[in-house]
Order: sequence, then structure tokens, then C-alpha cells
Amino acid sequence: MQLQKQQTGMSTLGVVFIILVVVAIVFTAFKVVPPYAENRYITSALKSLARNNPDLFSMSPTEIRSQLTKFYTVNNVNAEGRKNIDIDKHSSRVVITIAYEERIDFIKNIDLVFSFNNQLDSSAPEQCCTPLEQNLSSD
Repeated sequence: MQLQKQQTGMSTLGVVFIILVVVAIVFTAFKVVPPYAENRYITSALKSLARNNPDLFSMSPTEIRSQLTKFYTVNNVNAEGRKNIDIDKHSSRVVITIAYEERIDFIKNIDLVFSFNNQLDSSAPEQCCTPLEQNLSSD
């Protein structure tokens, strides 16, 4: 009499568990990626503004907003950040801040909240788009 070899491999329950984990990861990715993609367009707009206009100080706040709005329209940016443009002119530089929060419904009453704070300082455009540690009131 010959004994059957013990089978190796995953059980049905194991396969179902793996499928559920993969579905959860994909579902989460579909919710998380769009806010980061839109923020990337917002930072690209700031970098483009700095690259194409080396003398931001001579531009009026209306001109700056207009150029950013054009970029957002072309790239179909619908994030809340396109409306939250704060332009501060100091003695020798311009600081453009786009700070906003985005709330995404995740599951039923669970929301994901994303906080973005992008800043362009005309005195250090290469450090775009993270807030600078310097005190802006010192100018």
C-alpha cells in the first residue's frame, strides 16, 4: 500500500485572504494617489513660474495668480490649492504660499485628510516647494 504524499500549497482560505489584501491595497491606492498627483501639478506650476519669470518681484499679485491659473487650467487641476494662493511681497523677495487640505471619503464615515503646504521664495527658487525655515517677518 502506498501512502499519498502530503500536498503543499495554499488553501482556499489563504487564496481568498491574499485576494482581499490585494483588493484593499488597490482600493486605497485609487483613493490616495489623486490628491498627491494634483499636488504635484501645483508644485510644477510654482517651479514653472520661478523658471519662466526670474524677476518675480516686479510682477503684480494679479499677474502671478493669472499665470498659475493658466497652468492649472491647462493641466486640469481641480484641487482646493488652486484657490488658496497667498502672495507676500517683502523688501527684496516674493513668497508664494499654497497651503490647503483635501478630504477624501474612504469608507463610510472614515475620511482621509491630506495637508499640503507648498512655498516658493523668489530669493531661493531652487528650494521650491517646501516651506522655508526662515522667519518671513525679519525682512
